[in-house]
Amino acid sequence: MRPFFLTFSCLFLFVGQIFASFLDEQLTYSRVRKAYNEKKEIIADRLSELSLRTNDFQVMIKAYKYEQRLKIFVKSGVAAGKWKVYRSYPFCWTSGDLGPKRKQGDYQIPEGYYHLNHFNPYSTFELSLGVSYPNRADRIKSTASDKGGAIYIHGGCATIGCIPIENEPIREVYVLCVLAKSYGQSTIPIHIFPFEYSKEKMEVATRQYPEHASFWENLFEAEIIFGKDSTQAKILIDKSGNYYMP
Repeated sequence: MRPFFLTFSCLFLFVGQIFASFLDEQLTYSRVRKAYNEKKEIIADRLSELSLRTNDFQVMIKAYKYEQRLKIFVKSGVAAGKWKVYRSYPFCWTSGDLGPKRKQGDYQIPEGYYHLNHFNPYSTFELSLGVSYPNRADRIKSTASDKGGAIYIHGGCATIGCIPIENEPIREVYVLCVLAKSYGQSTIPIHIFPFEYSKEKMEVATRQYPEHASFWENLFEAEIIFGKDSTQAKILIDKSGNYYMP
């Protein structure tokens, strides 16, 4: 039993070092180090208010274009559990209209189910978090040869398709995501919607933008469930580029 216990302990320590090394690597960048020193206690206090610990939580980001709000959700690091609102931040600026992004240069903020795919400590806009646009659904639905890319949540107050939330908020969100990844969250979801769902908003929006009605009906299927019980379903994409829950 002792050799097995020692092997398991060593493996656990090794995995922990891999996770911690991401934080260590990020702290080599001066902007991240400054943000971490400014925000670590603020983050710890807010997580404590939500009965969570800084070494055992997950993050999910949801953005709502009409309301121009970025909502950060957190929950325990275990697989099951309900998401709680960590904070909500206003967009500093916006661009485009309601509806998905389909090509380079359309100034649209994407709409869909994405994940964080890049931590950028050298951003022109303080710090930035990459959004995995275009995803498979976007690539299937768009007929454009150049679908665009390089979509970020960032500081500052300018955009041609990204989500800017000014410098102070991005420092906190960036560090929060670094901590979540450092302690084991492999994928941080980023979900972007035309508006925060209600039947009334859906009726008004689809009258104004009838060309997006079927897309939005599909997009909101999982989000409606989330709004009822604060649990996030797994989202997959079929061969037609539609989202579905297995």
